[in-house]
Amino acid sequence: MRVLAVNGSPREHGNTYLMLKRVCDRLAGAGMEIDEINLHLKNIAPCGACMICVQTKDGQCHGENDAANELIDRTRRADIILLGSPVYFGSLTGQMKAYMDRVGYVSRQGDNFLRRKIGAAVVPARRAGQLFTFAELNMWFLINGMIVPGSSYWNIGFGRREGEVSEDAEAMATLDELAENILWLAGKVGA
Repeated sequence: MRVLAVNGSPREHGNTYLMLKRVCDRLAGAGMEIDEINLHLKNIAPCGACMICVQTKDGQCHGENDAANELIDRTRRADIILLGSPVYFGSLTGQMKAYMDRVGYVSRQGDNFLRRKIGAAVVPARRAGQLFTFAELNMWFLINGMIVPGSSYWNIGFGRREGEVSEDAEAMATLDELAENILWLAGKVGA
């Protein structure tokens, strides 16, 4: 099984990375293949609503000459998709929004390749905004017909400095439970 971990943070090894890594380490330990994407290293523009994907239905984005089609291909090959975004001005990052819009729209206008994949989100923040950001990420999973496992609490963590989220013991326990639930669900759905 292939897990795609999409890091929407501009900090390559910041708190979002640490939260994704916590889940991925457990999944890798169970034999899953991990594919990591750091969106800040990719050039992906927002969706320009050119509607060419609606006309061609070829599973490709035709709006910009950037990393979107690589990201679409890697997402298509995944069985499990983990999205992580820090809170920026009360919401997810622009990089994550561009990924969600471009990948999601091509999927919905084509063969619905996101449908019935497992999806889970992680969200660190300094002080507030986690629940709104967490909801945005989960609504993307749900509108795309994906299966979202829960945990013992919402998959959020507190931390501003790089690495600080690792000191949030409740967040780490929540991520461990999330990983266990993903493994259980993957076994049930045969992902």
